[in-house]
Order: sequence, then structure tokens, then C-alpha cells
Amino acid sequence: MPSSAILTMVDGVRVAVHDSPDQVTTYVLREQGDWFEDEIRFLRRVLEPGQHIIDIGANCGVYALSMARVVGPTGRVWAFEPASATADLLAEGIAANGFEHVVVERHAVSATSGVGQLAPGALPEMNAVCHDPVAAAGGETISLVSLDDCLASRGWRDIAFVKIDAEGEEANVILGGRRLLTEQSPLVQYELQRDGEMQLGLVDAFETLGYEAYRLAPGPGLLVPFRRDAPKDVFQLNLFACKPDRAARLAAAGLLVDARSLAESQEWFGDLAGRAGALDAWSWRHGIAALPYGAALAAGWEAGANQGHHPDVEAALAFHAYSRDPDTPAPDRYVALRISFQMLSNLCATAPSRLRLSSLARIARECGHRTVAIHALVQLSRRLLTEGAPDLGEPFLPPGERFDTVAPGADPGRWVLAAVLEELERLNAWSSYFQPSLERLRLIRDLGFASEEMLRRLTLVQARGPTAPG
Repeated sequence: MPSSAILTMVDGVRVAVHDSPDQVTTYVLREQGDWFEDEIRFLRRVLEPGQHIIDIGANCGVYALSMARVVGPTGRVWAFEPASATADLLAEGIAANGFEHVVVERHAVSATSGVGQLAPGALPEMNAVCHDPVAAAGGETISLVSLDDCLASRGWRDIAFVKIDAEGEEANVILGGRRLLTEQSPLVQYELQRDGEMQLGLVDAFETLGYEAYRLAPGPGLLVPFRRDAPKDVFQLNLFACKPDRAARLAAAGLLVDARSLAESQEWFGDLAGRAGALDAWSWRHGIAALPYGAALAAGWEAGANQGHHPDVEAALAFHAYSRDPDTPAPDRYVALRISFQMLSNLCATAPSRLRLSSLARIARECGHRTVAIHALVQLSRRLLTEGAPDLGEPFLPPGERFDTVAPGADPGRWVLAAVLEELERLNAWSSYFQPSLERLRLIRDLGFASEEMLRRLTLVQARGPTAPG
């Protein structure tokens, strides 16, 4: 087993990991400076000092330690991690941060307390509880506990948040925590996907306890109702669940949009797109045109607008700007974002000209439709690489927010290609650990607009050599 290393995340938290590029957590933290899930950034906003937190499947502690930093010494975090080597790293990370309010629980959480086996996964992050000792041959004997037994023995009160990442054991966690989840009202984050399949039975299990399902819309940073009939997105790893009282508190804080307020906002927006001048305050002339790339291109956009060339694009971008207005109520911001997404989707389905695909990728990502964003970026990148410089004749959004503030310089075409390739690199996989592409990373570097993260990715992929063909 490799020695440990201490890595610092963007929030200043220090995490102990195995010092090997073959370990996912180690690689991702060195690559991104953070964990790859949007939910961890949301929780840094939603949690409050003094709260009590339960982390089931804490691993090295990227969530547990980040949450501990937010809740502070007046709060409490119980971090459950059954794998002995990983729990040792978690304890080392707790000590590195001087956190006395984090408790390492060296148990797996299940339906009942007892003894079980931990079957080794392809990666340490994928170790799973196995109730068949034969199937778990070569694994580690571990202690099993239920949430309800812990509730009784530890005297838990006022649990504000529970994270469940139990590699297939989630249903048993819920079964063994029915009293806790019934008597208290935490916000719960749980892993939705297992081996590429959505565990919709977990949604049902929470619903029987009075919990409604929400997903994160990462752009506005809002929890929004989860729809079973929505197109499946393979990047939808986690869902949230909470009771109406918790949802009301989050809604009051501008962090959640419930079904009722969503319906009311949709009704209000009804014909807004058709009202003359209704969106003038959010026109690209008052927003995008002030950004470095907009300032360089606005004269051409204005000429096209005067000839009536792109009113639908202007409206879609205005709705997007509306969705980012901090003075706008959360339900209205989310509905405006959805309208913008639908308008761009329709435009790109019939006329994916100029850089409409770039705007669609940006807005789809903010909505949480990551697969749609990837498809748009793949299509656009192929066109740019085969056809050359794009048509810059109408306003557009760069596919990633970083390029809002990056000046295009003398060759906007290179700037566009760099922006598209960087966002495709970022979105196409959770990390270059899983889908390395030396060719793309080298091109990003050579275009001259690479972020520090892209340069780190290139270094890491090159260092892994034959294990990471590109």
C-alpha cells in the first residue's frame, strides 16, 4: 500500500489520500483541487454552523471534512467508513485539519447491526457491503450498524443532513433508519445510480416516509423537483430527499424550488417571450457586450440585430441573463433558465448555425442536462476542427463560464475552439482518470488559452503513461 499524502481542496480543507496516481481520489484532487460532484459545492452553501451531519460512505472524507469546515466546532459530523485502510486516512485527515467535532465511525451502515463482509471493488471508492461471505472472498470482515440503533446508542438529535453513498446498500440503509428518518427531518443526499442503472426504488422508499425527491440544477445552485419521466442523464449520480418542512426552509433561503412555486412561476411566465420590450433589461447589450469577448464582437452583433437576423437567439440569451439576476426569486430564475434551454434546443434542432451550440451547451449544463451539453460540444468541436473559424455574427455564450472573462485576443477563432475543447474535456467524463485524451489536452495547451486545471490534467495523463492511453 502506498504511503499517504495530504492534499488541500479549494475550500482549504486538507484530505489524506494514498500517494498514488492510480487512486481515484488522489488523482481527482490533484487534477481539480476538489471533488468532481456539483453537490459538494452546493452543500458548502446550504449547511450552517452548528448543524449535525451524518456521512455514510465517507471514504477519505472529501465530503465529511468539507462539511465539518462549514458546521464548525459547534457542529458535529459522524463519518461512517468501514474499510480499515480508508478509515485510517480519514482519521489522518481529521487530525490534519484539527477537527475535534468529526467522529470516525468504523462501521458500514445497513438494515441491522451485526457482522458483514466488505467486498473489494475495482477501486477502493467502490468497495461494497456483501452479505454473502463466499461472494466476498478476499474481502474484509466489518462491523454493521443500523441508523436506528445508532440513534438509540448515540442520542442523535436535530440531524440536519445525511449523505448516503453506500455502493448498493442504500435500500438497507433506509430500512434500518426508518425511525430516524420518520422522527427527524434531515435533508438527505443519496446515490441514485448503481452500475449505470437508476435506483428509482430508493425514490419510492423515501416517499413512503414523506420525503420528496429533488435534483440539483448546478447553474443557479437550486434543488428542483425530480421528474421520473425526464430523459435519463447518465451523469445524474445523486438525488436529494426532504420532507415539506425542510423544503420550506430551503425555499425560504432561496435554495429550493418546490412544485407549487414552480407551477406558479410557469403560469406567470406564460407569454413573457411575446411581450414587446419585456426582456430589454436583460438584453445581451447590457450583459454579454460588456464582457471581454462581447466587447470585441458587439459591433457585428448589432449590425445583424438591426437587420433582424437573430431575434430568437436574443430572446433565449435574455432569458438566460434573467435566470442569473440575483434579485429575481428562485422559482422565476429556474423557469427562465428552462425557457432559455428549450428555446436554444429548438433552434439547434433546426438551425445549429454560428455558435448556438456553444450557448446550448452552457445552458444545458446549468440546467443539469450534462449529456445534452456534451452532445452539443462534440458536434460543435467537429465542425470547428474540420471547417475552421466559426461565424461570429450573432451573440452567444461561451460553453464554460471561465471564458466569460478571458479576452479572445487577435484570433477569436482560436479562443472559441479552446473554450469548446476545454469544456468538452471537463464534461465528457468526471475526470481524465476515466477517459484520458492526450491529443485533446495537447491541443488545448497549444491554443494558448489553457486553464491551470487543463495543464494539470495534461501532466497527470502523461505521468500515468500506458495506463492512460490518449
